[in-house]
Amino acid sequence: MAVARMLKATVVAHKSVVDDVVDRLQAAGALEVVTTPYELQPALTREDEERLRQLEEQIADAKFVVEVLAKHREDDRPFAAFVSEKIHMDAERFEALEPDAQFRSLYEECLTITDRLAAGERERERLQHLVAELEPWRDLHLQVERLRDTAQVRLMTGTVPAAQGAAIRQRLREVSPLISVEELGPVGSRAAWVVLAHRTVVEETRAALAATAFRDVAFPEGVKGYPAEEIEVALERIAHIAREREVFEERLLELAVDRYRDAAALLEALVSEREAVFARGLMGATERTVVVTGWVPAKRRAELEASLDAVGELVDRELRDPLPEEEPPVELENPRFIRPFDLLTDLYGRPKYRDIDPTPLLAPFFLLYFAICIGDVGYGLMLIAGFWFIKHRIDVASGVKRFCDLMMIGGAGAAVAGAAFGSYFALDYDAVRAVVPVPRLIDPLGQLTDFLVLTIVIGVVQVFFGVLVAAYDAAKRQDYASAIGDQLSTILLAVLIGVAAAVRGAAGWALAIGLGVTMLLKGHAIEAALAKDEGVPAWDRALGGAWLALFLAWLAALAFGGPAAVGWALLAATVAGLAASKSVKRAVAGLLGGAYAVYGMTSFLGDILSYTRLAALGLSSALVGMVFNILANLVWSGASGLFSKGPAGVVFGAIVAVLAALVFVGGHTFNVVINLLGAFVHPARLQFVEFFGKFYGNGGKPFAPLGYKTQAVVLHPAGAQQEGGVRS
Repeated sequence: MAVARMLKATVVAHKSVVDDVVDRLQAAGALEVVTTPYELQPALTREDEERLRQLEEQIADAKFVVEVLAKHREDDRPFAAFVSEKIHMDAERFEALEPDAQFRSLYEECLTITDRLAAGERERERLQHLVAELEPWRDLHLQVERLRDTAQVRLMTGTVPAAQGAAIRQRLREVSPLISVEELGPVGSRAAWVVLAHRTVVEETRAALAATAFRDVAFPEGVKGYPAEEIEVALERIAHIAREREVFEERLLELAVDRYRDAAALLEALVSEREAVFARGLMGATERTVVVTGWVPAKRRAELEASLDAVGELVDRELRDPLPEEEPPVELENPRFIRPFDLLTDLYGRPKYRDIDPTPLLAPFFLLYFAICIGDVGYGLMLIAGFWFIKHRIDVASGVKRFCDLMMIGGAGAAVAGAAFGSYFALDYDAVRAVVPVPRLIDPLGQLTDFLVLTIVIGVVQVFFGVLVAAYDAAKRQDYASAIGDQLSTILLAVLIGVAAAVRGAAGWALAIGLGVTMLLKGHAIEAALAKDEGVPAWDRALGGAWLALFLAWLAALAFGGPAAVGWALLAATVAGLAASKSVKRAVAGLLGGAYAVYGMTSFLGDILSYTRLAALGLSSALVGMVFNILANLVWSGASGLFSKGPAGVVFGAIVAVLAALVFVGGHTFNVVINLLGAFVHPARLQFVEFFGKFYGNGGKPFAPLGYKTQAVVLHPAGAQQEGGVRS
């Protein structure tokens, strides 16, 4: 129930069997290969470097094929839009996958089709643009190639605002009667014009047009015929491109159905092989041997040894515990019931190898908070049923299955909390009690103050439990000064504040002792005053001890009504000690630092109040459920009066009753879904911020053994039963 024990493995193999060793290590998936600590040449040969280059090319080709075919997949699996497809395959077949002639043919065909589709799309866009440019000139009964100047006439094509056409025409008439205008089709709010002017009035014509909103238009290069004919040719070509695209799309659909799984499996096989070649770069080589260094979980030692024993006598190995200066990777090792909560620890970050695994500590708190946020028997059962279906009837990844386990556990907790709250689909408790005679422990709506106090008490428990965990962790590292001074002092002050609040007449002495002692402990003033440092004589340390004794005496006098002279004596001793004693100076500095640390403890109040959000989420779930019950009841009330109005009334009543049931079922399903996110995120935040902030620091590197890098592919031993999915 902690971080898994790791062993440092050193494997020495003869070069003649290194390929077999790497293959078996990858198949076993038990060893994380790290850079060898010995000053040896990397085991990566020129042949390996060439193989890496070849693999990169093959991976790029396979990735291209997979991406092309994936766009044309028609997946009819349940929830296919949210769950990636899994390809189940024997491990032996996966190891044998390689880009053969069939794959090269598939790649070439996909490349040809995508090139043709891209070229067709570019041509289609060009033709559509051409049609848009020519459309205003459709009625021009002159070939474009003949639309040019003559010896006596200059020709200008362009557009003018349609609303200003008459005014521009009149202006041109005033310039010269030797100007003619041919008005063609509209271009949005503008009109297409062909302006013909005699060579003697060209400059006047251009000047007149320039004074208007006339815009010159040049016909696209290559257009020679009548605009109407050019438009028809372009439209026919666009239609041909569309038909050709349909043919290509149908072919890609066929390829996706027949070859996608093989291409996806090949891609992951190539990536896995590349990882194996990369691993050689971490190994060291001598003239005849290769040295492999890495980490293996102690529980998987037998798997590693079995894989190496199969190679023969040309392999030797050594396994040992990590040295103090080594930082092994981290694998969490928890009981089956706790294992789903590893997901939360992984979200925050794994602990370092020698740190505490927080998973067992957060699990009961997260489950309790999740249960409070959902807080309904019916909703809990819905979560159990829904996530059981996803896990066992949909082919999802192992990480999703672990999340399903977490949600099913949370659903069970929500059902228990719902029974305690008397909430069954947010129905009226008095009506439910006649059917389910289970007494409720608290009514969140009717006893709102008690409910809020309950969440605050829960917050107090977890926050100070985190402080105790921090104290334990420090003590385990033999840092007793930190365990007592930084952590247990917090508990002491909290207890004495509680005594001051609960016990009449105890406020004075409890607060005085709590604050004074806590400042001493948090500031490490005692260690500072009595520390045996070089250059500090014994008499100086004795003065430091005397000052501490006088400070404690002043605390006692302050707490229990002692003589005021003690305080004046402390003040005098402090002034004299600051001038004459190094130990007293350090003790006073420590006391002031402790006072600042006590001031910083005010953040605990904010942390504890954060837990009231649990009550808010629990109440919102109940209130929204009650709203849907009211809506369903309103619809049902309309049905109850119809059943007594003959056969037609029975039919309409049944329809309305079905609608009421749909409102009830759909409303509560919606309520569960929208509350599920908050019920996960907010309890997780309480763990990560309010709880982990007291004792936990991540930074551990997850254990990542050399193995097959698969996402879509699910590997099975030969002949093993496969759950769900499609067999490739």
